[in-house]
Amino acid sequence: MKYLWTEDTGAGLHFWELVNRLIFDGTLKVESKFSNQGILDALDDLNLNDEDKYYIAFDYVVDNQDIRNKYRLLKSISDVSDGKIIILDMICFEYLILAFDKLVQWTGSGKTDKIRMREDILAAVENHRINLSKIENEKTLQYLSGFKRFSTERVMKSLTG
Repeated sequence: MKYLWTEDTGAGLHFWELVNRLIFDGTLKVESKFSNQGILDALDDLNLNDEDKYYIAFDYVVDNQDIRNKYRLLKSISDVSDGKIIILDMICFEYLILAFDKLVQWTGSGKTDKIRMREDILAAVENHRINLSKIENEKTLQYLSGFKRFSTERVMKSLTG
């Protein structure tokens, strides 16, 4: 069996279920583990067998120390799994939506300021974080400075919404 485990619930879980249905013809068993720690706990309890593969949708942002620590644990588990645990290289599901090249066209959004911010932010993403030094647009920088606790994931969630 092939599994896709995510920490997402609600809209995020729905996103992964749609990905499974529309792209993988429902061949994956999509399960929420409710948090990144929940994924680690489930992997710790896992007995791997030859037929099973686990795709892990783990929100990974390097500007969050707790997530970086959990990712290191996840990576160490994956490294000894003989390819049975595959970590998806992603920031968060919102980033996947935000980075979709037809997003503006398909949604018909006329919010030119948000479209510009999206373009600026996506162009500044490096190694799972937003490199603020790559952003020159003043409105985008003002938008980013409005976050009480700045994190790449929070920006992605806010802008996608």
